[in-house]
Amino acid sequence: MPTLSKKLVIIGNGFDLFHGLPTKYSRFKDYLEKNYNSFFATLSKYFPNDLLWSSFEEALAELDYSEIEDENSCYLIGYGDENWRDSANHDYQYMIEESLSFAIKIPDYLKKWICTIDTNASPTLSNPIIDKNNLYINFNYTDTLEKVYNIPESNIIYIHGKALRDDKLVIGHHYLDQMISKLQYKGDDFRIAEGKERIISYFRTTYKDTNTIISKNKSFFESLSQIDELFIYGHSLSDIDYEYFETINKCVPKNCLWHISYHDTDDQQRASYLLQKLGIVNHTLYSTQQK
Repeated sequence: MPTLSKKLVIIGNGFDLFHGLPTKYSRFKDYLEKNYNSFFATLSKYFPNDLLWSSFEEALAELDYSEIEDENSCYLIGYGDENWRDSANHDYQYMIEESLSFAIKIPDYLKKWICTIDTNASPTLSNPIIDKNNLYINFNYTDTLEKVYNIPESNIIYIHGKALRDDKLVIGHHYLDQMISKLQYKGDDFRIAEGKERIISYFRTTYKDTNTIISKNKSFFESLSQIDELFIYGHSLSDIDYEYFETINKCVPKNCLWHISYHDTDDQQRASYLLQKLGIVNHTLYSTQQK
């Protein structure tokens, strides 16, 4: 392993987009619609489509579970109904679970799509962002850093997995506690209560457990104590990933210089908000429009 510099580079999807790769979630939509139409139709049915294909992870917290409850309410047969049968004690819960069975497959379909993306691209960035001795936290699932810039894999943490390895890709929302609270049921029909639990199970399945991921990579984060310069390139800086930046800020020296790229005004505002929230004063912001 080469001698590492004291620079850390954090890569988001904007990095791949900057290199002309078709990695927007709207392309994921096209891929599913063409190749897995049934799965695509299920997602389109239960989530707000404008959010789903622009901010996929955030959309996973916007499941229309009321729709799922309503379409399966026909299985809540009254105990005195002439059509009553013993299976009616479980039919509603079972059908709720069946309606939500797509959730466990999301990482698999995501990996299938990512593996179709050709990451052959022309290198467009140079030092100090790209250097074979830098450390990298890659939020992308692609191998662009390795393929385009020959960055050693040993220098890269694929924080949410790498599609071309035998990794289960991590993707999800960050609102588990809120959804559990919203789905609390105080009635006395155990079938409805168990149906709510099935829906809560969906939110657990699609939850991005950043604290566990940080814990699993504890030694890497602790190794950042010598970093004196940090670059965030092409990352959306959404609240879903806030804990990562909070942990990094605790691990790097207080005088570490943060450089954050932005593509538009919204990106710039999110970057400024993150810096303010973390209390980082030693920083610069720069536009990726200036190649």
